[in-house]
Amino acid sequence: MNIYDVSEMFEKIRKKRVRHSLIQIYDNTMLSVEECKEVLLFDENTIKLILAKSVITITGLDLKMKNFSDRGVVITGALHSIGFDDNERNR
Repeated sequence: MNIYDVSEMFEKIRKKRVRHSLIQIYDNTMLSVEECKEVLLFDENTIKLILAKSVITITGLDLKMKNFSDRGVVITGALHSIGFDDNERNR
């Protein structure tokens, strides 16, 4: 087993063990989400993300996603609302 196999195995285990996401809001212009699993919807007014235990919907104007990775995402723009839907995560 080489180092890449060990690293890949570790990442799979880490992703399964994540039980929460960290969301930080900076005024109404920036939102940082750690442990984002998937982007369900993205346009200039709405972004919908799958987190560890729920789905989050961000609405606003001129929304942009930056620094998207397996660790998280940064969203900028004029943020208007943030909503959670725990039921949608189970679908």
